[in-house]
Amino acid sequence: MTDVLAPASLPCATVAENAALTATFFAPSLLRGTITSVGLGHTLTTRLDTLGRAQRLMAGLRSRYGGAVLVRGPGGPTLLVLGREQVQRVLTAPDDLFSLASPEKVNGLGPFLEGTLLLSSGPPREDRRGFVTRVLEEPSLRARFAAVAREEAATLVPGVLTYPALNECWNRVARRCIYGDGARDLTELSTLLARLRRAGNWLGLRQGRQRELSARYDALILRELARAEPGSLAAAVASQPHPASACPVRQAAFWLMGFTVPPPGLMQALALLAARGPADPRAALLEGLRLWAPVPALMRTVTADTTWEGARLPKGTSVLIPLILHQRDPALPYADRFSPEIWLDGTAEREWLLAPFSRGPGQCKGMNLALHVGAAFLGEVARLARIRGPYLPERLPLMLDTLRLRLVLEAR
Repeated sequence: MTDVLAPASLPCATVAENAALTATFFAPSLLRGTITSVGLGHTLTTRLDTLGRAQRLMAGLRSRYGGAVLVRGPGGPTLLVLGREQVQRVLTAPDDLFSLASPEKVNGLGPFLEGTLLLSSGPPREDRRGFVTRVLEEPSLRARFAAVAREEAATLVPGVLTYPALNECWNRVARRCIYGDGARDLTELSTLLARLRRAGNWLGLRQGRQRELSARYDALILRELARAEPGSLAAAVASQPHPASACPVRQAAFWLMGFTVPPPGLMQALALLAARGPADPRAALLEGLRLWAPVPALMRTVTADTTWEGARLPKGTSVLIPLILHQRDPALPYADRFSPEIWLDGTAEREWLLAPFSRGPGQCKGMNLALHVGAAFLGEVARLARIRGPYLPERLPLMLDTLRLRLVLEAR
């Protein structure tokens, strides 16, 4: 029996397959946290290997249906993109057709990130894209930001490193890079962001609470931007001419959230270095993000009726690119191995299935900054410490309970 979601020419998953996807992927994603990880949910789904089950199910769907199949997601019809060529088509398409502003992001983040590049469309998006790119790619800040990362990383050695401790240290890096040294100990800003993201996990059911928290969050951002401390992104904002539609305050509201991407990869990379030995810091960080993606799928939404391989794909259809399938695809010779060399020899660049920061027009504009600062942080820990961590088998598991990792950093 086939679940009727679209024209017959567009392959649709069966009722049983949709139920299995809900059980192994959609429901566990809600339990782990759609916007930010929930500790208990993350641990439970890791122990149940839900992503491993989902990956095997999706591989079976690919064998049956080919490059894409329509499934029933939490928000309605969803195109599950399973093939390499189909992934490349979505990621290279104009982002005003396959928009990043998916229902999950709009419902979970809209109350406090409205006006950001992430949730923008049309001419304002182009204004914001140009402004964000100029600020985040400001070359004069690179050396200072790397120094900040190394300085904060050094405070971790020697000691026992847990994920909360690493995250707290990284938040200091983020605040100093974005707002300057005067914001180093402004923990209230990071706490408010964490509370906003947790409320976002309710996907629109706690918008009143988010607006209340957002008012306090924005007030702090306005104050810190006004200081425009030299050597910070805030100073770069002040020096960059921009149209009113660029909404610099809204972009700065998102940048602190953008800095929350590296910590899982940093913790995972450190565990990999403990188990496998030295590696290029930038490549090791990218491998941590490839092997255990903090976000298991890239989400898009179709903004206008279009065609997909000869079939009609209606406006409003969600599009899901499962990184858990593609970045750990069994067909890749390095799928389940720690292989930092793929980020150095051009292999990863040529492979569209590898997209820890997405690709194409929708690629994260802060990717280069995050990798530059993250690599400096990781490299300093590795330089100062002998890292002891848990045993990791040669064939790495599909899930790792990053939030409960403990590493020992012994001073060299």
